[in-house]
Amino acid sequence: MSSKNVSHRLQGGFAYLMAMVLLVVMAVLGLSLAASSNTGMLRTANQANIQHSLLQAESGMDFVLYQLRNIPISARLTGQDMFDAMAGALATRLNGSANLGGANIVVTFSQITIPHIATDSSGHGFRATISQVAGNDRAVHLCVTGDHGTVYRTVGIDCKLSARRSAVFDFGIASKSSVHLTGNASVHGANNAAEANILSATYSTSEAFNLTGNCNIQGDIYTANPNANASLTGNIAIGGKSLNDPAINDHIHIGEGDPVFPEVDPTVFEPFATNIVNSSTPTSGNRTFTNIRIKANTNPTFSGNITIKGVVFVETPNKVQFSGNLNFTGVLVTQDAGDNVYTTNTVKFTGNTTSQGVESLPDTAEFHDLRQMPGSFLLAPGFGVSFTGNFGTVNGCMAADAFTFTGNAGGLVKGPIINYSDSIFSLTGNSSVTIDRLNTPTEPPGFSSNGSLRADNTTYAEY
Repeated sequence: MSSKNVSHRLQGGFAYLMAMVLLVVMAVLGLSLAASSNTGMLRTANQANIQHSLLQAESGMDFVLYQLRNIPISARLTGQDMFDAMAGALATRLNGSANLGGANIVVTFSQITIPHIATDSSGHGFRATISQVAGNDRAVHLCVTGDHGTVYRTVGIDCKLSARRSAVFDFGIASKSSVHLTGNASVHGANNAAEANILSATYSTSEAFNLTGNCNIQGDIYTANPNANASLTGNIAIGGKSLNDPAINDHIHIGEGDPVFPEVDPTVFEPFATNIVNSSTPTSGNRTFTNIRIKANTNPTFSGNITIKGVVFVETPNKVQFSGNLNFTGVLVTQDAGDNVYTTNTVKFTGNTTSQGVESLPDTAEFHDLRQMPGSFLLAPGFGVSFTGNFGTVNGCMAADAFTFTGNAGGLVKGPIINYSDSIFSLTGNSSVTIDRLNTPTEPPGFSSNGSLRADNTTYAEY
């Protein structure tokens, strides 16, 4: 065999071998590429599921935070009391709702569990828990877990209770009842017309305002009920516009929403009332009283020339009347008489009343702390309050369950007048009230405004 033929066969075999090697290499590369591509697709799908589950968790957090922001909780509550109030309010909003598919939240001593809420037809969604925060009796921790397929992500955040000032304090008169003015009754603002704005928050009648005669309201009138109306008859003026002026409609606001009425908490003044007045205590003639507590069922009438300094704390039930010349420097507060008992629990001013605020008390030991609490004159939850005499200047706001001003009753009130029951707020005859809001507290003492749970964004975490 010639060397030439052998050389050709060797070259052909080498080429075949190289081709086989290249084929194997390409196959391996193809398999590797396929495996890598499949792994990439799995990683992409898993990352998408992670992102979807995180979005579910954050969506759930937004949902629960919205619920917490909109449940009223007394700003004075702390610890377990705050937690229990929150749980009760949350249950009222969510139990049996469509969001929960008719289910209920589960409440234990220290934790609230919101069951799974589906956010799409595939059943993806979130669940949440709310628990107390150790070492902070005004905070709770919200933990929300979102799911997408078999992937779960959890986020958490602390929510703190913060007070929110009630819009009720922005009105000269705010009443949960209808408001009636008849005869020559009037409401004025001492410094501007807005001080005489009046709110009616009744829903028991569509007639939120009834003005008859020569009534004059310097401010605007507002209703909470969008279906309410104002009945105006006679020579009426509202917001400086007469009844025959179409512009009067610009000062009548219907359906302005429901402001939350602040809770009355007269107990802050109770410790000052240390001197007892009961049925054996003389209350007529020329007498001076200091920091008194009127026992239940005493039903006293203070007549003659009466001087009162400090706190008058009235137990329930009671009917208290001031019929003489009253010189009062301080604040009158009552126990909460309850609902719809304002005809059997009353405070009446039928004589001439001269009033100064607690800041005018002498700076002695018995008044020192009280002097630091200006802005309230009368806080009488559950009581009906009536004025038939001239009360001059009242150095602080007034709150009760019914108010009646009759005859020539009138004077200056340094703060709002707040009526808590669906009674009738009434000014008749020549009664005239002027509201002065200049230099008054934005929230007078003796009120406990509702608070809301707000997220502390600095505590947000992903788990």
